[in-house]
Amino acid sequence: MHYYFIDYENVHADGFIGVERITENDIVCVMYTERSKSISLEFIEKIGKQNARIESYKAGVGTKNALDFQLSSYMGYVIAKNSENDAVFYIVSRDTGFDCLVEFWKERNIKVKRIVNFLEEDEDQQSAPKQTDTDQKKKQKNESKVSDDNKVTKEELLQYLTEEEYSDRILEIFNSYKTKVAINNGLSKEFRDNQKSGAIYKKLKVLLKEKKKS
Repeated sequence: MHYYFIDYENVHADGFIGVERITENDIVCVMYTERSKSISLEFIEKIGKQNARIESYKAGVGTKNALDFQLSSYMGYVIAKNSENDAVFYIVSRDTGFDCLVEFWKERNIKVKRIVNFLEEDEDQQSAPKQTDTDQKKKQKNESKVSDDNKVTKEELLQYLTEEEYSDRILEIFNSYKTKVAINNGLSKEFRDNQKSGAIYKKLKVLLKEKKKS
């Protein structure tokens, strides 16, 4: 599923170029202000033909970059509720100030991209670098099956974690990866809370060493 957050005050009608490429599973959120509240019926019709869901929000004004702040805040709210593995969140804007937001979510394994219109989404996918043999080998090394000798049980984890901290997902992550880095990344992605994932990882360090995680 794709979510689009349109900075209409910035891109106006140009931001809708290629909108006919969206699908019925996509959601389009248009953020506008008093200065940019007129939207062409042509673009509304194009979205309607795809049966995609469209939302519109009038951003409050009065401070510099008010719309940007509100768009960023709302996007964070949507990400928290809909960050399933295949979800991609697009900011449709020419404002490069959003790039720091893209990097923020990238570090948390959330797919956020800034585009200037819907056509750029396809260009971005086509120009994405292909995985080299080296990249694939690295991935296989980190994600290859763990031998039975290096797997842990729930009872073993509970020697280091409390009942409240334990979850079957932690057990799955621990037994899915061969390296400490991969396990740490898996915990960070699962909890999306560096403090919580870091605390759990710290408690499991001794066990990681015992199970010879490299």
